[in-house]
Amino acid sequence: MIEIKICGFKRRKDIIDAINCGIKWIGLNFYEKSPRYINEKEAKMLIENLPEEVKKIGVFVNPNEKELFEMIKKINLNGVQLHGNEPPSLLKKLKNLFPNLIVIKGIRVKNKIDLLKKIKKYKNADYFLLDKYEKNLFGGTGKIIRKDLSEISLPWDKIFIAGGINPENVKDILKKYKPFGIDIASGVEIAPGIKDIEKIKKLINEVKNVS
Repeated sequence: MIEIKICGFKRRKDIIDAINCGIKWIGLNFYEKSPRYINEKEAKMLIENLPEEVKKIGVFVNPNEKELFEMIKKINLNGVQLHGNEPPSLLKKLKNLFPNLIVIKGIRVKNKIDLLKKIKKYKNADYFLLDKYEKNLFGGTGKIIRKDLSEISLPWDKIFIAGGINPENVKDILKKYKPFGIDIASGVEIAPGIKDIEKIKKLINEVKNVS
């Protein structure tokens, strides 16, 4: 089945509900300007004693390197998702310091040429996350990516699609792009960071029908 990553959790109950439904990718937002922001203490409480197979991914935007490395160690993250203008050297350092760490590079898609350049630029990433470009937003746009991306050759087996995905449109999006996975937050929420278990169940069923 296509992987489903649910991002921006703020309640332990929602994480447990999602895991019980079969979700294996959990996103925690450490970007202070996000409505889904959590701090280190909150993160520790949210992910304490989760099943080993669950991938705990921290979302960061232009983080301080030292603070990022410390956060990975302190809360035992399985991966990081970088959504800013981080230098490629940071990805290389992460892979050297944490060989088993999953590194996802978020790319705000302006146009085809820019996208291809960035995928080449961040070649050390394990996965890419494609989101719609908005000048003053580092992800979380809630808007669907460009429709013409399916026409170019991309490493879709390493790509998560994000932006405006919900249980009603996920099937059409997956049929069009056939990505490795999807990343969703607002599409399964009641309010920012507050998840709706029924929406999660519906999303999973729709994805299963595609796979």
